[in-house]
Amino acid sequence: MAGSLVKLGAWGGDHGGKEYDVTVAPQRLEGFWLRYGKVIDCISFSYLDQDKNLHTIGPWGGQGGLSEETITLEPSEYVKEVHGSVGPIGDYTHVVTSLKLVTNQRTIGPLGNGAGTPFAVPI
Repeated sequence: MAGSLVKLGAWGGDHGGKEYDVTVAPQRLEGFWLRYGKVIDCISFSYLDQDKNLHTIGPWGGQGGLSEETITLEPSEYVKEVHGSVGPIGDYTHVVTSLKLVTNQRTIGPLGNGAGTPFAVPI
């Protein structure tokens, strides 16, 4: 199920490393890896391109967070919605404080503390 890329954000502090874009067009999202605590500290993605080559991008984020989550999507599974919250922490005003992923088969999360302003993005 391929559609066009959508770019949102950016949110976060200044410890997340260099920002960069997806340069090889994705065909299918394979999975995520997140590290989190009070906020979503770090995230990376794996996807298949049009030729079925696997790409892993990221991680974006800092070194914090005591919990880790690896999410692997089943072959027939796809993300339908991304929910979360954005709020201040410390000196940063726009940090992702929680994420919840809704697929056609399950709900993952919420991960993080959920403080701040909620958002929802249908995909």
